[in-house]
Amino acid sequence: MNALDWIAKWADYTPDKIAVTSFDDQESYTYADLHKYANHLVNHLMNLNIQEGDRIAVLAEHGPFYLVLFSACQRLGAILTPLNYRLSQTEIKDLIDDCRPSLLIYNNVQKAKIDFNTIKMPLCTVSELIAIFKKEEQPDFSITKEIKETNPLFLFYTSGTTGAPKGVLYTNKMLFWNSLNTSMQLGITFRDSTINTLPPYHTSGWNIFITPLLHKGAHIGMVEKFDAERVIGLLEQNKTSLFMALPTMLMMMQKTAVFQEAKLDDLRYIISGGERISFELVSHWKTKKGIDIRPGYGLTEAGPSITSLHHEMVLLKPNSIGKPNFYLSIKIIDKKGQEVKEDEIGELCIQGDIITPGYWNNSVATRDKIKDGWLHTGDLACSDLEGYLYLKGRKDDMYISGGENIYPQEVEFCIEKLIGIKKALILPVKDQKWGSCSIAFITCQDILITVEKIRDFLKVNLAEYKHPKYIFIVDEIPLTSLGKVSRKKLYEYFTSLIPKS
Repeated sequence: MNALDWIAKWADYTPDKIAVTSFDDQESYTYADLHKYANHLVNHLMNLNIQEGDRIAVLAEHGPFYLVLFSACQRLGAILTPLNYRLSQTEIKDLIDDCRPSLLIYNNVQKAKIDFNTIKMPLCTVSELIAIFKKEEQPDFSITKEIKETNPLFLFYTSGTTGAPKGVLYTNKMLFWNSLNTSMQLGITFRDSTINTLPPYHTSGWNIFITPLLHKGAHIGMVEKFDAERVIGLLEQNKTSLFMALPTMLMMMQKTAVFQEAKLDDLRYIISGGERISFELVSHWKTKKGIDIRPGYGLTEAGPSITSLHHEMVLLKPNSIGKPNFYLSIKIIDKKGQEVKEDEIGELCIQGDIITPGYWNNSVATRDKIKDGWLHTGDLACSDLEGYLYLKGRKDDMYISGGENIYPQEVEFCIEKLIGIKKALILPVKDQKWGSCSIAFITCQDILITVEKIRDFLKVNLAEYKHPKYIFIVDEIPLTSLGKVSRKKLYEYFTSLIPKS
């Protein structure tokens, strides 16, 4: 039995244990079911002449069928490629053209997103796929092929908030070491359970909790779409012990009518990332519900479990992303490649078995990112004297104005200290006089906040050369489908107001 085939292992050890439950259709699969269905599916895929290294693209919401497909792809050596169903038909076509799948599986809900006139590969709906692997009276079939640790298992396309999406290869080796990192930090056991609300087209929708919990033989609950009030109810009813939520999701949950009364005593930790989580949000969940939120840091290209902040340090180290997880190394370097000292800002680099072997069809981007075994993340960071890490924005976001280095996050922190400000976001743009300047997009809790008040506050609290040239007070800051800030939409908004000269 393959050591990396965790589903087969648990099908042998605890065959009748429920592995996954869909709370949308109330369907559950045991570990024995997953194992049997995956073997059925492998047999079908082999009949379609799916080979090792072939891509199987999927345009559908998350559900138990995906775990069967995950196991079948792992056993066959195929690459599971979840596509972002929130993209336009044209964008989805571009992804299909890039990955050139040997099979496209889709949900009827997403049918309109497919340009069938240009599709050359075999097609299959999700309901047809389920009928295939659930069909009874299939001959016993067990693949004996070795699961290679270097084989890609997933192809994840980055969100493309500032450019065209790139396909990131995710291997069995990455899967294994990420699971160990996650389990070591959180003490995951077979007794744990989660409810996954994150989409399948992002690494967090698989590798924050789903695959580590499969490794431990635990239980995974799934919902196709996030609904704050419903999710709170499900967390309570199912005595869920671990949950992953973006800061935006946590804000929505604490504003629901059921938040105050819900008993979430079994919830050990909430893991959060994607965007900076505020001290106020962490404190609110701790004081109102007694629940620890553990911030962390991850990338599609690595992990995604890279750093974690211990729950006992969350309120003592506000804005920290914690320390590196067990099985990886980090360094922070300057422009010359030299490691910086404590409290100095540089680029965060990662080394370990959780790093991608590269980008699909993009050797140039791979060489730019991975040098001598180190992944250059493009994220700016610093560490304090105790080794706790702090993000300082993106390397591409840092800009030079009049010869001075300016870090957007420093300006954001300053603006958010003004009472009545909800959130500030700083984006750099070119400037004829100074080389670069910045735009501030600000949301407010107080309707009396004006641009003039913000500028007066900055005069007292921030060096003048760091002040944003443009300030816009907006109703909300647009987000991507994963709850991250959509810088692309903000630049488009800015350009529509101030066209380039």
